[in-house]
Amino acid sequence: MNMFAPTPRALARSALTVAWVILLGGRAVQADGGAEHWAFRPPEDHASPRVRDARWCRTPIDRFLLARMESQGLRPSPPAPRRALARRAFLDLTGLPPTPAEIDAYLSDAQPDAFARLVDRLLESPSYGERWGRWWLDIARYADSNGQDENKYMANAWRYRDWVVRSLNNNLPFDQFIQQQIAGDLLPTEGLTERESLERSIATGFLVLGPKMLAEQDKPKLVMDVVDEQIDTMSRAFLGLTLACARCHDHKFDPVSARDYYALAGIFKSTKTMADLAFVSMWNERTLSTREELRRAEAAARKTNEVQAAVKPMALAVTDDRPQDLPVHIRGSHLHLEKDPVPRGVPAALQNGEPLRIPRDHSGRLELARWLTAPGHPLTARVIMNRLWQAHFGEGLVRTPDNFGVRGDPPTHPELLDWLALQFEREGWSLKSMQRAIVNSAAYQQSAENRDPRSAESDPDNRSLSRFPRQRLDGEMLRDALLRVSGRLDPTPGGSLAEWKNAEYVPGDLAPFGSLRRSIYLPVIRDRVYEVFTIFDFANPSLGCAQRKPTTVAHQALFFLNSPLVKDCARQLAGSIAPGAAGSPAEPVRQIYLRILGRKPLREETERAERFLKSATQSGAGTAEQAWAALCQALFACSEFVYRN
Repeated sequence: MNMFAPTPRALARSALTVAWVILLGGRAVQADGGAEHWAFRPPEDHASPRVRDARWCRTPIDRFLLARMESQGLRPSPPAPRRALARRAFLDLTGLPPTPAEIDAYLSDAQPDAFARLVDRLLESPSYGERWGRWWLDIARYADSNGQDENKYMANAWRYRDWVVRSLNNNLPFDQFIQQQIAGDLLPTEGLTERESLERSIATGFLVLGPKMLAEQDKPKLVMDVVDEQIDTMSRAFLGLTLACARCHDHKFDPVSARDYYALAGIFKSTKTMADLAFVSMWNERTLSTREELRRAEAAARKTNEVQAAVKPMALAVTDDRPQDLPVHIRGSHLHLEKDPVPRGVPAALQNGEPLRIPRDHSGRLELARWLTAPGHPLTARVIMNRLWQAHFGEGLVRTPDNFGVRGDPPTHPELLDWLALQFEREGWSLKSMQRAIVNSAAYQQSAENRDPRSAESDPDNRSLSRFPRQRLDGEMLRDALLRVSGRLDPTPGGSLAEWKNAEYVPGDLAPFGSLRRSIYLPVIRDRVYEVFTIFDFANPSLGCAQRKPTTVAHQALFFLNSPLVKDCARQLAGSIAPGAAGSPAEPVRQIYLRILGRKPLREETERAERFLKSATQSGAGTAEQAWAALCQALFACSEFVYRN
């Protein structure tokens, strides 16, 4: 039986849908017709297009972009100045601005491949995983507390965060990166030590991290709400689809039925995410100790007559539960069920005619993980490459990164998106290889200045990428940059900064936020995010966030005027550079510009700084040290520091 064949109930529902769509000015799509949507077909291998100005192109990426520019009568912008390009690459690949010495080393390299070798060094930097780990944690809705009704501290969530950083630094093939987060505990272990096998289970913290109504007293509802949250996060992160709405009804636009939803729900219902369903329930964790370590701990406990054996490392993780198929829950309610269960599986429209087969004694997570990363899958590689492109250029080729469905935006460069997806697979799902291709492209190395007046009319949103898009630094990048240029940044990696107990209600202690370590290591507390981050549009940690939408509001400017963090960094930087009372200010001003902005000051900037320093000290408004600190603080507030150009 065709599951998309219209039943009497479906016909009635479709009539309501059409009426709803007409009222809202929308466009209805029949489920069977939606299966022909571009995103549900495997990527095609497109030849690089012919272009007139082939000399501009450095990589195949450039040909796809230049073909569109030429079709619109546009020209690419000239190359960015080398200093600006170096700062852009450092911020993009490591999340940190370069030091003056690092810029000088790049500028002194006169070889044609100097930038390519700089990119290689940055990709191998330990800071790379910290910068790109934060990129993934947005998508994974990472947090260190539960939020919702019972905001309890997840003392072991940081192990998942550190696994992400470690995996990206090691360039773990991205298909394995995905598989381990869905089914790391179920993957084959041949050739692995017991420790390495246990490490994989840390990745399944991806499924546990979401917020939960722990005090929900309708426990079957709690379980199904957890399943729904997992489906929503998984489908947005890897498929670029909003499948969760099919919990209550067939998808109104995409070829996803309620039966498809409950086929997936059966997989996650067969997975243990909650350790118990007590009055205030507890999320699932598992030990990371090997059998030998547990044996030694128990022996030591017996020797010292301790009642309970020693417990250090635990991790958020799932395990398989009793395999079961679920019936459709009418209107999403576990109290109203259709008669027959739906076999566990994946949406029919995405199966390429080959239904996913799940053994009766399997949850289906392993099969799901392998299906997501199978060759020729229409969505996964496209979705990840679109996210990567967005992280470098500010907007994806598909500007609705969580919605590749019928109602999402079509790709601006569909052939390029397919090329990226297929090349990703050909490169062994290497994220670093694809970033190397993107960052070494002529398109990435363009100036951010708009020097072609025609683009303002024909391409005001810069969809053709005829110039590099200026992008404001994320809140974490701003904090890290302030600490870095002032010499205060603590580079210690990994671990937890909070000493709170597991599952205790989050205390009001702000001590962890006084740390000088990189921002990725500060705790993320749901419903109480660190205020420096919220000022600059931090991702909502209760939802997978595909794209942060920057705002421009008054308290961002006030942050640079009043924040103790900014003032402390300004004083530290000024104190390390400013001369004595008799010294000339020209050279210290030069050093401050190099440290903060990565460039030398213009002559008029030096003169203006000297006038400011002289006026501030002669007027009696403050000491010389305070005047130098004020100069540093003013440069922190300028857009050239706050943006990567």
